Amino acid sequence: IMGETGRGKTTLVRLLLALAEPQEGSITLTDGDTACPVSASTRGNFVYVPQGNTLFSGTVRDNLLMGNPDATPGQLDEALHTAVADTFVAALPQGLDTPLGEQGGGLSEGQAQRIAIARALLRPGRILLLDEATSALDPETERTLLHRLRRLAQGKTLLFVTHHPALAEACDETIRL
Repeated sequence: IMGETGRGKTTLVRLLLALAEPQEGSITLTDGDTACPVSASTRGNFVYVPQGNTLFSGTVRDNLLMGNPDATPGQLDEALHTAVADTFVAALPQGLDTPLGEQGGGLSEGQAQRIAIARALLRPGRILLLDEATSALDPETERTLLHRLRRLAQGKTLLFVTHHPALAEACDETIRL
């Protein structure tokens, strides 16, 4: 999903997550056989990574477990690998147990984005909604992330809100607002 500032990308995200109601018409989720109007009860179908830093003070592990408190070590490793975060997390002084400051203090913006993506990957949901979630990543890391997400997300829908033409070109469809 692409568009200039003020075109409605954030409003669309809010409508999909049932955080706002349409002034006209309705929004329906369908799997081809079943249709369901978007409401607070459909929000669980979405795994949302908002733009901006959403990390909190605590360890890297604490931040990941907010996505799934029951995640196994293997699930944590898989989420970090998919989010292209495994290598830099392993290099941190205490690995997964490295403490972070508020808003992920101690990490670069791109590293914080990848931890937020890994956390989201631990959550249940069939639709991944990533709002400018790769804005601080270099092109190679972004390509690797997209490749790994596609592999992991078989049977899921990935929605990217982006200003990056290269990311949009890598998607199956581009909606311009």
